Amino acid sequence: MAERRMISRKIAEDDRFVDMHPVSKLLYFYLVLNADDDGFVGSVKMINFLTDADQSNYDELLENNLILEPTKNGVYVITDWYAQNKIEPKIYKATEYLSVRALLFIKTNFAYTTNPNEKDIISPVDYWVKQGRDKKTPPEIQAQQYLEQFQETSKKVPRSVEETSKKVLAQNRLDKNRLDKSRLEQNRPDQTKKEKINIDKDNSTSTSSIYNNATTENKGNSREKDGVDSGVDNQLDTNNNQDSINSLFNYLNGISTTNIPKDNKRLANVFDMLIHNGYEIEDIQLGIDNIMNVANQMPQYQDKQSLAKLLIQHLPEYTKQTLEQSSSND
Repeated sequence: MAERRMISRKIAEDDRFVDMHPVSKLLYFYLVLNADDDGFVGSVKMINFLTDADQSNYDELLENNLILEPTKNGVYVITDWYAQNKIEPKIYKATEYLSVRALLFIKTNFAYTTNPNEKDIISPVDYWVKQGRDKKTPPEIQAQQYLEQFQETSKKVPRSVEETSKKVLAQNRLDKNRLDKSRLEQNRPDQTKKEKINIDKDNSTSTSSIYNNATTENKGNSREKDGVDSGVDNQLDTNNNQDSINSLFNYLNGISTTNIPKDNKRLANVFDMLIHNGYEIEDIQLGIDNIMNVANQMPQYQDKQSLAKLLIQHLPEYTKQTLEQSSSND
């Protein structure tokens, strides 16, 4: 344990600190003094004895965001630890509370937070520590570097025969879709209509009149038939999409430790959108696989809310990247 720690005047003279009870101020000084090199305090009985602090003093520190919510084991984290302290790499010793550190994020002011949705986050603390606890490079650049690394991690080469075969099948489907689209363009309705107009121009006026009369006579029956067929087709599409969406939820919950409910409308809408855009179920499953490869390396995405948000935000681009990568590999 180090013999010296630093406290910034910016913290000690801030209104939130000045207005606190004197015992709470003293408690904060002792917590900083006894923290490890990552700003964690795991034993506070002696501190409580020396400062005469009780739970109300801890609550006051927590209310002013000077410490984070303690763990069940009573580990306290100094929120502004790295904003005040710089420990050289030669003498730095990582905290023994790695499971606690894995849940934290570092902000652009080098303060800790447990909320991954805050806008001014650089990266998870574990990643930031691994990169050398850099406080010289502008935080915005560090955040961009982490984002690029995060995206690059998702672009993994196939690691098994099964994964390789999935990508080959995905490419075959992509080629088939392109072929079908090409055929559709060659036979699209507007092209057929233009050809019919050219034919009509070459025909006599009487022939053209007979054709138009026949078309008029059949228009009413055609509309009624099209209305019935369209309603049936739409109902079939809706049922098929719902079955596919349920299948994707089952696949996701089968490969993860979470259990995201099927009534998660935002995620269901993402699945539905991808299906409507022409992606096969297997394509979307490959996108899910890529996101899970990243999520499994990052503990903060292990709960169902965070994982669902990650899928909602990134599944479309990951599914697209999977097919594009398969295409470029071929």
